[in-house]
Amino acid sequence: MGKSREEIIETLGLHLEEEYNLPPLAARIYAILILTDKDGLTFEDCLERRGASKSSISTSLNLLVNMGMVTYFTKHGDRKRYFITAKKKTFFLSKLQESRKRVENEKNIITMVMEYHKEHCPNKYEEGRPKTTIYLEYMQKNEKLLNESIEKLESLLEIKS
Repeated sequence: MGKSREEIIETLGLHLEEEYNLPPLAARIYAILILTDKDGLTFEDCLERRGASKSSISTSLNLLVNMGMVTYFTKHGDRKRYFITAKKKTFFLSKLQESRKRVENEKNIITMVMEYHKEHCPNKYEEGRPKTTIYLEYMQKNEKLLNESIEKLESLLEIKS
């Protein structure tokens, strides 16, 4: 039997806290927005589902909106705001691009350190070169896979646009 909705919200919430450095309540609200089958949740819906104070819910929703993770819309004749996850179709693309940037940065830093060691600490360079070479090969393969995945996703998004 699969996990319950609440278990998934909690697991996803913990992941979002760590991944985006979100406060616990904001992470749980975002998880609820990801899992809802409704076309947007109102402030009252979020309040009812989390049982937190109005100010805490408001602060969390404002944080998520300011971070660009959540957006909202209104319905004609209704003053309520309906909150939804932002850019659903580009979420995975953004994650892949962020991962690629981290890989590129780490590769550059490792290469810079190795070049320094080669010039100024030859013994340290020779000692670390085999391990560093293996790690850089891994990083290059990871970067290649990320680039391929980004290209595929960008093509898919162009087709659907």
